[in-house]
Amino acid sequence: MKTRSIMAAGLIAATSLCCMIAHSCGNTSTAPTGGPKDTIPPVLLSVNPAHGATNFPLTGGTVSLRFDEYTVVKDQQQILLSPPGKKKPKAKPKGKDIVVSFQDTLLPNTTYTLDFGKSLADNNEGNLNPRYVYVFSTGEEIDSMYFCGTVVDCETLAPVKNALVSLYTDLSDSASINLLPVAATRSDDWGFFALRNVKPQPYRIYATTDENFDYKYNPGEERIGFCDTMITPHLVVRDSVYELLAFDMKDTLECLARKGEIEIAVFKEFYANQFIKNKGRKKEKTGYVTFSAPDVDIRSFQIMGVDSTDIIMQYSPQHDSIDFWINADYPLSDSLLITINYMKTDSTGTLSLTQEDIAVAMSKEERAKAKTDKGIEAAKADTLTNLKLNLDEKTVEQVGISFEFDTPIIEMCMDSIILVRTNTRNQTDTTSYTFVQDTTNIMRYILQASEGYKPGFKYNLIVGSKAFHDVYHRFNSRSNKEFQLPKTEDKSSITLNVKGTQGQRYIVELVDENCKKVFRTYVVTEDGPYYYPYIEKGRYSIRITEDRNGNGLFDTGNLMKWQQAEPIKLFKLPDDTKVIILEEPMDLVQDIDLQQIFK
Repeated sequence: MKTRSIMAAGLIAATSLCCMIAHSCGNTSTAPTGGPKDTIPPVLLSVNPAHGATNFPLTGGTVSLRFDEYTVVKDQQQILLSPPGKKKPKAKPKGKDIVVSFQDTLLPNTTYTLDFGKSLADNNEGNLNPRYVYVFSTGEEIDSMYFCGTVVDCETLAPVKNALVSLYTDLSDSASINLLPVAATRSDDWGFFALRNVKPQPYRIYATTDENFDYKYNPGEERIGFCDTMITPHLVVRDSVYELLAFDMKDTLECLARKGEIEIAVFKEFYANQFIKNKGRKKEKTGYVTFSAPDVDIRSFQIMGVDSTDIIMQYSPQHDSIDFWINADYPLSDSLLITINYMKTDSTGTLSLTQEDIAVAMSKEERAKAKTDKGIEAAKADTLTNLKLNLDEKTVEQVGISFEFDTPIIEMCMDSIILVRTNTRNQTDTTSYTFVQDTTNIMRYILQASEGYKPGFKYNLIVGSKAFHDVYHRFNSRSNKEFQLPKTEDKSSITLNVKGTQGQRYIVELVDENCKKVFRTYVVTEDGPYYYPYIEKGRYSIRITEDRNGNGLFDTGNLMKWQQAEPIKLFKLPDDTKVIILEEPMDLVQDIDLQQIFK
């Protein structure tokens, strides 16, 4: 800080001298330009009481920071007192000073840090003052340990800035919800944090997005992350510690050079208590029931007056809702009485087997619409089931062709589905295929050529009319899809030689460098090569999820169950980078050791 002050003072003196010379020798025929724009942030000249002060008063104490120019408080929320109190400190400008006063009575014999974050800027141009942390104690000694790490998003692995990182000595599951932490700091633009001047004792550590700045975790509104084990800070605060310096957030190399001891992945948890949240009836033969939390455990589902063999059920991917259809021609009552036996959260917070009776009825609007002449005509005209064929030439070899319907199919005629191929000599024949129902979606089917697809061949999928018959006795219309494999001359490919599965299930995805768009996906259950063909020029990453419950989806965490979100890692290249750059066509081969990545 002293070096910065001398440099800034010299620059200010030099600037003043230049201005004096320019004024005395100025050309009166030229209009003044106002001089160069000020880009230098305020320079801290002194602090009173001095940094590291002890025996600070419990009430009525103030801290004054004197700068070399007029400085304003740009954002009070950025000022963080640790440990935080119920009332936040207030900072006000007074001349070239910023004076901080404390609204709470401070704790006795406690080391405090006053982190100004991005709160201070010069009065004229708004240049932010470098992050400054002031340390003082209400006792005789200053605690001297520190602990560093990073906060990332559990799915994208992107840094989470301005997250509240908190330490607790209370070990209860609800501590981060009900209590203020014993120490706290905020992550910077790179997700990096440094909890400094704390005691060398065991702590629970949490990170929350703390969107309302109350220093607590608000379930359902904010994201949270935590470390499975307790941490004990063991590093000593010194002026020479690189990680504790103030950094320009635009200096990528300097910021990335900092070393953290842990990485905390924050997640948005589902509401933990399980109960029936909503229910409804879309049409006469179909309805739904939704639940408050995923992975609902339903033991039985009955509809009064309906045979159980006539009920078709479809769970959502997260298992937090059910759509149901009644495959019957007999008339149904206006209101259906459903009896559900499921594991519900009781008053003690424990899941227990519960039976609930719920009534679902069509809305007044739906009933009125069905009785009008216009509604009857629309129902008569609605004689075709909706079939959507999804086909991507780049991925058809891996994922096949999907048939997606809006309603369950109860009959199908496979003779009406033909896959025709035409070779490079323009000779045409039919080829065999497999046709299977998706295990996670009863209204989705996958068609795949039995012999695979050959480069240069043209294919035509023909789906005849009345190939499918749905629960409403509707048939599909005739449709077809023509396709062929892409040319490989201007495309790249990536082959991943995966080992270390050891009976575990993983989701391996080719994504963009920001982990927002997914190009290819493999669900990996055994070692072997996995091939990603027809890749365009661009920047990619390999994202790997450890699918612990084997449902083929990413599952978030739960604080009260002390359950982390399923871990996600990015594959690192030999040079330790996480981005694969494909600037020209190439066939890239990479070895992936899952045990090494998730160690």
